[in-house]
Amino acid sequence: MSSGKDKVSMIVFSGTEDKLIPVGVISQAAAALGYEVNIFFTGWAMFKLLKNPTPPIWPKEFEQFAPRLQEGMARIKAPTWLDMLREAKGMGAKVYVCSMMSAAAGLKREDFDPELVDDVVGVTTFLEMAKGGQVLFI
Repeated sequence: MSSGKDKVSMIVFSGTEDKLIPVGVISQAAAALGYEVNIFFTGWAMFKLLKNPTPPIWPKEFEQFAPRLQEGMARIKAPTWLDMLREAKGMGAKVYVCSMMSAAAGLKREDFDPELVDDVVGVTTFLEMAKGGQVLFI
């Protein structure tokens, strides 16, 4: 178990499923290990946190593999990336949305799922939260 001093932060830009699955896996694992977990959704990824999120999207080069992967995930009873993120939040992970990108898209705090999003913040605020830990860009 972690000493509580370990920290992992993610900047999530991509809104495609192939990138969001690792966000779920990493956030859940890090939270389970006792890490401080901060996740900053920006760009296309923030649309996945809306009260009415965009549908799943796979990159064109992976579309042919998507059905096999989805069937395999169901077969092994793997949770969705969103369920893993919810589990991580239950263990203390924090999720933020980029204030600049949300404003550019005409979105406000109340447009996002309140069970998923802790706050809408600027990048400087997020970087201060991430300071001293590992930062992943996904």
